[in-house]
Amino acid sequence: MQKISRAKWLLLEKVSPKSAAKNGVELWFTPPRYQPATAEKLLLEAASKKNISFGGTAGHYTLYSWGKGPLVLLVHGWGGSAAQMTTLVKPLVAAGFQVVTFDALAHGESPGEQTDVLEIAAIVKDLASKLNGFYAVIGHSLGATAAVLAIKEGAKTQKLVVCSAAASMDYYMRQFAHRLNISRQTINRIVLSINHRMKRHIGDLSLIHLVPTLKLPALILHDKQDEVVQPGEALALSQCWPGSRLVQTTGLGHLGILRDPAAIATMINYIGKPKF
Repeated sequence: MQKISRAKWLLLEKVSPKSAAKNGVELWFTPPRYQPATAEKLLLEAASKKNISFGGTAGHYTLYSWGKGPLVLLVHGWGGSAAQMTTLVKPLVAAGFQVVTFDALAHGESPGEQTDVLEIAAIVKDLASKLNGFYAVIGHSLGATAAVLAIKEGAKTQKLVVCSAAASMDYYMRQFAHRLNISRQTINRIVLSINHRMKRHIGDLSLIHLVPTLKLPALILHDKQDEVVQPGEALALSQCWPGSRLVQTTGLGHLGILRDPAAIATMINYIGKPKF
């Protein structure tokens, strides 16, 4: 997201507070497009790929699948894509799993310009219904929040990994405000508009409100040098999540944790293999 000078926001807020809030809301719902690396593109090309019909103006989302075995769903974060999660594919397939992932609307190869965490969660629920649930779900950043929300609302899985996620939606909102250099007054207007548009209070979608009664433990994986979501968020999340296990890595960062062999092995060891 491009950082706008405080002077420009001050001027816009002074001239038209409603316009400032409206611009902020549009930015909130508009993710950047991730540009995959060559290796990521090659893995996507090797996948079984199809477009899945989905309600809304976009019409469909793009689904990718590799391997055979118990089903593991990968859910990318905001501004990411299925390509971002492909580093987990070969290790999971080698461990005997079938891996599925998708481009959320307005991400990757899926159409659309805007989306939100509720819509991403709706895709997870749609897939859970079509595929008869999952053996495991691995979610990254806001994708983890969407995955937990979907599980809370009925999507079935036996295992769950939450990677690099914020405990509270307010954390994402604070980061959003910081990047845009906007005032607390404008942020308050933006939040009210977001709540109205989503028909949900955004704070209610925070992991710290969802997980205490989720009745599903999880591996919480977070890097101590995460430059996007501070590691304190993982600690706060683990403290309110019954049965959760917190593992902190060092020196990997927000995306590097998805590429590190030891971190990937930790995820695979946690989800284990089902007993037949």
